[in-house]
Amino acid sequence: MKTKSILFLAAALGVASSITSSWAQERGRKAQAPEGLVRNWLSQQDKDGDGKISESEATGLMKSNFARNDANKNGVLDRAELDALSARLGRTARPGTRTDNAAPRRQQSISTEQLLARATPDITIVPDIAYREGHDRAWKLDLVMPKERGDKPRPGIVFVHGGGWRSGDKRTGSFLNGAIEYAKKGYVCITINYRLIDEGPFPACVEDVKNAVRWFRANAEKSNLDPARIGGYGNSAGAHLVAMLGLVKKDAGLEGDGPYQDQSSLLQAVCASATPTDFKLFGGGRSSTGGLLAGDEATAEERSRKASPISYVAKDAPPFLLIHGTTDTTVNVKHSDTFVEALKAAGAKDVTYIRIEGSGHGVFNEHSAKTGPAMEEFFKRTLGAK
Repeated sequence: MKTKSILFLAAALGVASSITSSWAQERGRKAQAPEGLVRNWLSQQDKDGDGKISESEATGLMKSNFARNDANKNGVLDRAELDALSARLGRTARPGTRTDNAAPRRQQSISTEQLLARATPDITIVPDIAYREGHDRAWKLDLVMPKERGDKPRPGIVFVHGGGWRSGDKRTGSFLNGAIEYAKKGYVCITINYRLIDEGPFPACVEDVKNAVRWFRANAEKSNLDPARIGGYGNSAGAHLVAMLGLVKKDAGLEGDGPYQDQSSLLQAVCASATPTDFKLFGGGRSSTGGLLAGDEATAEERSRKASPISYVAKDAPPFLLIHGTTDTTVNVKHSDTFVEALKAAGAKDVTYIRIEGSGHGVFNEHSAKTGPAMEEFFKRTLGAK
């Protein structure tokens, strides 16, 4: 394991890209075993031929277990989620392995072999880099960057997965896909894990994503990242976390005890969809916040305030692109409505709000023909990508 870690790090430094590429090809060939199962699911249930299975298309066990397998809660099972399901089924079929019922809450992602197989001639993927020591899975990120270093430092994007703070993984759905897509556009990207609520309630998740951004900046020269041009995207719980990364300064006391404290954890641009912005709007419902704010009842109100991005709005807020559906029953559209009003009242100069009538919690992917280009243009404008 130590040898593999060294090779991954070397690839990130641009020293052993050819070794990483050949290793990825070899491991990628071994990862094709689940392909037939996924292909079979798609052939039987992907009625519109878009390479995904929506809840309305799903049948049988796929339908009854849909919510569990839909890691990012966007209403469709994409290729990464189907690969993860196939991998889980393969593991549970082998004697002596952990069953799904005994699995941790962290949604099982695609394997490293499957991830590396997604590398293309123009991008490098470096998996499972530890942004701090400990917590084998929680404190890891995947780095995706252009293979060609380029003449000038590149802008970066941090992708933060959703899952109600209780589940999810850095390689699920639009988070990994987004990192790959934007690396092809010339960005240096990371998609990160963080402690889920069964590993630690608030502020653990905020401390972790801040630590990951500090790591990104501390290693900027190695990946040819411009540390002054880092944006972030997240949906739902991930949107909450990137909003916090955009607004919460060091004096708020949420940096945690992780390394790279000499680096800033703030983002220069934030794109967030279906964003929880004010925990008071959940009405204290534990089911809505998934135990995120667990703790002493006497300090519950203070924890709610500290966890809410709306508490940190300021004139110097970075550019925000916010996307929300008006019929979202998981995170009411009032979260974004009031957040936008608060940002503007505080004097924030760059706030864009896409409010989509009739759309639910999966608003970003449901309306990707609109939201995808809007996000691309937003990051191009605010981060100055080529």
